[in-house]
Amino acid sequence: MIKELFASFAVVALFVAIWALSQEWVRSWPRRVRMAGAGLYMGAAAIATMIMAVPFQSGFFFDLRSVLVGLAGFFADPLAGVIAGLIAAAYRFSLGGAGLYAGFATIAFGVAAGWLAYWMRREFGAWTQATIVFCLLQAVSPLITLYFLPAPLRERAFFDAVFPMMGFNLLASVLSAIGIEMSRRRGWLIHMLRASIAQAPDYFYVKDRHSRLVIANKGVLASLDMGQLKAIFGKTDFDFSPVERARTLYDEEQALLASGVAMVDKEETLPTGKGGIRTFLTTKTPILNEDGTVAGLVGVTKDLTERVTLERQLREKQSELDTLFSGMSDGLARFDGDNRLLFSNANYQALFPRTGDVRQPGALLADILDAVLATGEQNIGDRDPEQWKQWVLTRTSEGGEEQVSLADGRWLHIKSRRLETGGSVVIVSDVTALKQAEAKLADVAEQFRVLATTDALTGLHNRRDFDHAWENEFLQARLNGHDISLIVTDIDHFKAYNDTYGHPAGDACLRQVADCVRKGSQRGPDMAARFGGEEFAVILPRTDTAGVAAVASRILSAVEGLAVPHSGSPAGAVTVSIGNATLSAGQYASADAMLKAADDALYRAKAEGRGRAMAAA
Repeated sequence: MIKELFASFAVVALFVAIWALSQEWVRSWPRRVRMAGAGLYMGAAAIATMIMAVPFQSGFFFDLRSVLVGLAGFFADPLAGVIAGLIAAAYRFSLGGAGLYAGFATIAFGVAAGWLAYWMRREFGAWTQATIVFCLLQAVSPLITLYFLPAPLRERAFFDAVFPMMGFNLLASVLSAIGIEMSRRRGWLIHMLRASIAQAPDYFYVKDRHSRLVIANKGVLASLDMGQLKAIFGKTDFDFSPVERARTLYDEEQALLASGVAMVDKEETLPTGKGGIRTFLTTKTPILNEDGTVAGLVGVTKDLTERVTLERQLREKQSELDTLFSGMSDGLARFDGDNRLLFSNANYQALFPRTGDVRQPGALLADILDAVLATGEQNIGDRDPEQWKQWVLTRTSEGGEEQVSLADGRWLHIKSRRLETGGSVVIVSDVTALKQAEAKLADVAEQFRVLATTDALTGLHNRRDFDHAWENEFLQARLNGHDISLIVTDIDHFKAYNDTYGHPAGDACLRQVADCVRKGSQRGPDMAARFGGEEFAVILPRTDTAGVAAVASRILSAVEGLAVPHSGSPAGAVTVSIGNATLSAGQYASADAMLKAADDALYRAKAEGRGRAMAAA
């Protein structure tokens, strides 16, 4: 009997191995198809093991069918286990005999064991515990047959058939579960690796020893205007680039493959097909086999065009600042070790008009600072005068620099350097122009910030700025227990308006409606944004249901007051539909949930006739 059980065990091993090896192939199938396929496959495997069954008594057969139907439910889906079980039961029915019910019971037990293990794994993530339970249940499943055997045969059946079957069931369950799980994990890792490569932000590619493309991510495919990897698989740069460029790349890569030495961070500036210039940074590394031979290369190319442009702009700005510095008239003063002024140039005195007469050779710095405090020449803020004076004396002796504000509005950069021979040198520069330039740069930066957060057509905040603000405002409201409301507005029948009056008129309509939305929410903390094509959103912090209803009413009235003709609308004029939601009792778990509630209310407003406002249910 042991030999026959080994044959049945071999059938299980064969089918499980084929299933494990096919996981990567079937991963792309729709889930329902995969589940049904797993059930059919394991049902066929159960039939195969029943064909190799060991007969014990007339109509009683011992095989590993329970393991196979259980595996279908455990690793695929309970439905797959049912399908496999039904197929196995149908075949067992065709065999007939006195052990028919025992066969049905064994199959049902196997399906139930698979269900239980699947549930434990899904609910608790306990793969190890689920596997142990599954294997133990499969090990005891042959005991079911004893119940259906005549009493005189049970003892002999236990030692001659049931006990060996328990061992084979346990061994088959353990090996099959481990093998399938390892295959699933390997397939998952391969899937993650492929997805990571495909979605990598840089150009990622792998070539064989002949510089033929083997793997490429979406960035490479897009740059070559190719939709799928199979379109470029096996091709070289000669298929995509000018011959001279392709020859350079080929020779470079072949030299790399021959030497085994990586090419790191090679920067190139190349023309684009549209007449532009782009800068790339490329690293190519040989791929080595386990024996050290070169199998191919992996390359990563980064597009540095934007960074290079920013660096150039930074250098230009720095050059402008250098020009400003070089054109300034600096003041120079020399102090000895006792902070006594030894000499100074005329510009040093001129830069301090209120204390220039005190800044004469022989004067102590302490006396000069007393004059500064007496005349109010320098703004020292809320600092204690004596502490400020001691700080300046120490800084001048030890070296340092600072920018100070004068009462007449000018800014001076004062730099002190300690001399090895004793004393110090002080260089004073009028950096007022620099401060003004910094202010202008700050203004430009603010303008860029506004451009980056503003919708160009309507002047409202754009979607990106809205998403950021909405998340922050929602979290603040929940943390502080404040009310917050959200309005989502959509222009009714806007596509029909564009089709009838043209896109320029549509843009004008969008601007008019945006103005109504803006005027309807004019409090300081309120934020109106263009949410989509013809959709707008308004964030209303510290606003309850009555407040949001009032704002929605104002917007509806304002749009109605426009009286913009719209022949494609049943109303005959442009109208809007509004959905709103209010967080007043923490009923929304997230900003997205509240946004969805407002959006659902908007769709209810449209469903009930448009041109109206609806609150979230």
